[in-house]
Amino acid sequence: MLLTLPSTFIFIIMRRDKNGWGASISVAHSREERGREQMPETRIGEVTIEKSPAYFHSKMAPERIKSLNPNIKIIIVVRDPVTRAISDYTQSSSKRKRVGLMPSFETMAVGDCANWLRANCTTKTRGVNAGWGAIRIGVYHKHMKRWLDHFPSQNIHIVDGEKLISNPADEISATEKFLGLSPVAKPENFGVDPIKKFPCLKNDDGKLHCLGKTKGRHHPDVEPSVMRALKEFYGPENKKFYQMVNHWFDW
Repeated sequence: MLLTLPSTFIFIIMRRDKNGWGASISVAHSREERGREQMPETRIGEVTIEKSPAYFHSKMAPERIKSLNPNIKIIIVVRDPVTRAISDYTQSSSKRKRVGLMPSFETMAVGDCANWLRANCTTKTRGVNAGWGAIRIGVYHKHMKRWLDHFPSQNIHIVDGEKLISNPADEISATEKFLGLSPVAKPENFGVDPIKKFPCLKNDDGKLHCLGKTKGRHHPDVEPSVMRALKEFYGPENKKFYQMVNHWFDW
């Protein structure tokens, strides 16, 4: 099982067993055999997930993964690419605090970002620095095509990242069905972090089990004109993706 996320929301399939809620995650970043060695032992009735967000936009990943297992099932979580870009920037800027602050999101998205990026920021696409990774990754149809070139659509499940936050039980139930698992997820299994407003798992005692402090960061306020430019940039790109996966999102 491969899980790839072009969003910063970390989605983990959680299954309830006699020990309560649990997750089995192993991330393999190297050659095939080493990757297999890093995966945990999978017992009967279990599904092991390998989670690597960068796989989605990798040019080589689909072909290599197919050679490893042509029957693998793939889960891809997508969200509004504008929100995804802001989230990407928020994460990157938080990591760079020790070496100097990044320019504003507005500068990186539509301004002169040449001093910060290898991409040519003087040549814009519909007014946007499309070469910036935070923007480029959100052009989902270009990445999705590579996966559909190597895997049948029935092996790929698309999760709506926005609904995963607002209604996690429904999205996880659909994923359980895709995996052929007995239904477990129910609305009462989830709660909301009172500060971050992110969904959390609810234990039997009612206590919340939430994601780490790096998830659900506060996003910067972005100038309305820049938001409009990004919406206009992604509009036609989103439509191509919707048609490709035969699903219309509310972006």
